[in-house]
Amino acid sequence: MTLTRRKLAMVVLAAVVVSSLATALAATLIRSPAEVAARAAPPVPTPILVPVEQRVITTKVLSRGTGRFGSPQELTVSRSALKTGPQVVTQLPEPGAELAEGAVVMTVSGRPVFLLGGAQPAYRDLGPGVRGQDVEQLEIALRRLGLGPGQVDGLYDQATGQAISALFRRAGFAPMVATDAQLDAVRPVEATLVAGSRASGGVQLAADEAVFVPTLPVRVSEVKATLGGEPTGALLTVTDSRVTVDGSLTLDEARLVRPGMEVAIDEPTLGITARGTVERVAERPGTDGADGFHVFFSTVVAEPPPTLVGASVRLTVPVRSTGEAVLAVPVSAVSMAPDGSSRVQRAVNGALEFLPVEPGVSGDGFVAVTVPGGGLKPGDQVVVGIEPMGPPGGR
Repeated sequence: MTLTRRKLAMVVLAAVVVSSLATALAATLIRSPAEVAARAAPPVPTPILVPVEQRVITTKVLSRGTGRFGSPQELTVSRSALKTGPQVVTQLPEPGAELAEGAVVMTVSGRPVFLLGGAQPAYRDLGPGVRGQDVEQLEIALRRLGLGPGQVDGLYDQATGQAISALFRRAGFAPMVATDAQLDAVRPVEATLVAGSRASGGVQLAADEAVFVPTLPVRVSEVKATLGGEPTGALLTVTDSRVTVDGSLTLDEARLVRPGMEVAIDEPTLGITARGTVERVAERPGTDGADGFHVFFSTVVAEPPPTLVGASVRLTVPVRSTGEAVLAVPVSAVSMAPDGSSRVQRAVNGALEFLPVEPGVSGDGFVAVTVPGGGLKPGDQVVVGIEPMGPPGGR
């Protein structure tokens, strides 16, 4: 009898447990129509808000370029009518040597060849009584060297000869002094070069003892002459010793970049950091190695690091700036209104409202904005996007 009651109690308990489980399961599966509709509705979009800032905005042009020494130039020496017999190269510089104005570039038959600044090449022997632009160019170079050539008037006079003597002696050479007899032999040749300009006896600057280059100092990039060979043709190739970086710009960028603009130069992987100045922007695309869709431009580097030559580096050119801190929002915060004007969407007390704005300088992902009549200040929240929405019901 006792056993029967125990069995009955267990059966009743099991029934209660099963009933409870069934009720709980039904509660999870059965929903009201209102609950079903609420779960099926799409989630409410959540705007992404960022604060309005006060900051300086700079528009920058980014490019890449390769560092190199300046434009190459071949050096040649003219033939002197004052010298007879074969001439041979007796001394040459080493590649990589840097030469300043007044330096001896090389020697020919033991005589020096001086490096001087000027755009006009030496083409004749210069001596007392000779006039011309080449004499004036020589006088200007001698004055830069502090040798006192007298008045810069294009006339080779006694003061010019004394300055030439000082130039030679300072380098350890004797100046060339020609007699009237020697000059008589070359005057017919001289007359064909410059009519009415006749040299007389005295200190001379032979045509083959000076080379003029437009930019100094220079760096020897290639030695083409050989010791013991004749000094004919291109003897040396030199480059401007300045380091420049050659780059290219799109057509739109080229309209913004101008000579004289500052350039930030860097390449983090090589540890390169430098500053430079835009030297030249080509007038049209497709020149100086750039393709037909890009415009060449070059930058002169102020203090080039030793690893810059031959390296590919990043060039950053600030082309426009607000100059001072202005009201700024992310570019993505500005949208276009139906009438074509610009606007931002501001969050106010949980609601969103549109404000008309006038965009200005943009850069680094921000744009300067002006709000007609005010209404926007630093710290205000503006919409830059919408949070991605999940599936209906959140599942």
